[in-house]
Amino acid sequence: MSSPGAIIGTVRAMSTQVHRRRRKAPRRRSAAPHWLAQLPYLFVLSGVGAGLTLCAFNYFRKGSGLMAAALLIGALARLLLPESQLGPLAVRSRSVDCWTLVIFGEMIAFVSLSVPPMNKTGLVLAGAFGVLIALTMLVRGVRLVIAGRSSPPGDDPPA
Repeated sequence: MSSPGAIIGTVRAMSTQVHRRRRKAPRRRSAAPHWLAQLPYLFVLSGVGAGLTLCAFNYFRKGSGLMAAALLIGALARLLLPESQLGPLAVRSRSVDCWTLVIFGEMIAFVSLSVPPMNKTGLVLAGAFGVLIALTMLVRGVRLVIAGRSSPPGDDPPA
């Protein structure tokens, strides 16, 4: 029979080997480089930063349009790219991230198009964005109500 000290030493040696194996795991060849995973996030962040800079220099419409475009492109990237290529852009579930980016992008576009002076084209586009946002919120609300009614008693409705 082995002594307790020998067993503890063996367990420690085995756990050290397991930890070493985990740290030295080779990367798959199909995996994207680490810096490539940061590009969509950096693109959205630089678009919002450039838009804020334009707004600071009294180009409110152009800056807001650039911010809205960056957020909408970020939503498209979140929808289409795998999570390994998104970096910090993937925070929550795919649907929550996409809806958040789309709603914020549309709201910023709506505000940028509705600030005076406004021509008829801007007014129509602002109204279209407003209707789209209202319909989105209505559909989400109806889905939450339906999901809350169809769940068995005692379960919390999904958030």
